[in-house]
Amino acid sequence: MVNIGREAGNFFQSDRELAKQQLKEQKYNYTVGNAIKLSTKGLDVLVEGHYAYVAESGFLAKRIHLETQKTVKLFKGHKGPVTCMALTHNGAYLWTGSWDKTIKKWNTATAECLLTLQGHDDFIKCIAVSDTFLYSGSSDKCIFKWNITADEPTCQAVMKEHTRPIEGLAFAEDGGYLFSASTDLTIKKWDLAKDICVQTFSGHETSIYSIKVHEDELWTASADKTVRRWNTETGAVDTVLTHPDRVKSLAVVGGYVITGASDDIVRVWNIATGALECAIEGHFDEVSALAVQGSTVYSVSLDCSLRRWSITPEAMQKYSQAKPFEKKNPTSSGLTAEEELELDELLEDD
Repeated sequence: MVNIGREAGNFFQSDRELAKQQLKEQKYNYTVGNAIKLSTKGLDVLVEGHYAYVAESGFLAKRIHLETQKTVKLFKGHKGPVTCMALTHNGAYLWTGSWDKTIKKWNTATAECLLTLQGHDDFIKCIAVSDTFLYSGSSDKCIFKWNITADEPTCQAVMKEHTRPIEGLAFAEDGGYLFSASTDLTIKKWDLAKDICVQTFSGHETSIYSIKVHEDELWTASADKTVRRWNTETGAVDTVLTHPDRVKSLAVVGGYVITGASDDIVRVWNIATGALECAIEGHFDEVSALAVQGSTVYSVSLDCSLRRWSITPEAMQKYSQAKPFEKKNPTSSGLTAEEELELDELLEDD
């Protein structure tokens, strides 16, 4: 049974929703993690040299100088949230995908839009780019293969096997295969020479949000609150990392896998042992995307911020020793907001 808030301003909100809102208010900050405040919600991030590229819900992408924290280029032209990005030609060009069903190519030096690709029937959710082709995944359940070497790129193939929206794409290490992740609970392996699906991996219990290939290992993040490592040949799972909430993003650096979840926390896991090394608090909304450069992880969130975290043994020790945000302001039940959420989740499980 769901309890509904009784105060006038809280009609039609459950206790859980109210508790979650209160929890976020307690965590509100734009300081932790050298935070750079964004104009709208952060949906994707790329880092190259001294710059970060951030895709935002406000129909734009931006280039930010990481030292000055200033926006130096705005890429404006989409008519919907910008969900995904890729850089090509040593950073000379930025490709962006959007809810407006288009992909755009930009000159990163001038922020000029050079061309627009159209063809999908629904939101663009992910892109992956090689020297010759751009692959785009969409809520229309299709992967389009675009020849981007032509003056006017055209779609060379439409790859259809998924039954629900496609959330992530990642190339195999040798570039001969493409892996796609979907809300249909599956990962598919595509032979790029033939543009056909040659294998389907199953194991997640609900939507898969993120997919990465690192040193011929396949990693996925899911709404089933797990991150899994798969053998790219057999599809066997040998590692499962369990979280308290949906996992939206992941990155791999050295011997660690970094995850971002809907509970606002960035976690660092030891790949060799599967142990949680530390949980990094700072965001106050879902961690939507991660990027790695050297020993630094960059995270963007629905809290409208870009933050950075050093992943060195010394830094991780400090994260582990840091005090969690203060739990305060009991709700009408006498429980804190966090306790209300925990209780509600337990009741849901029952």
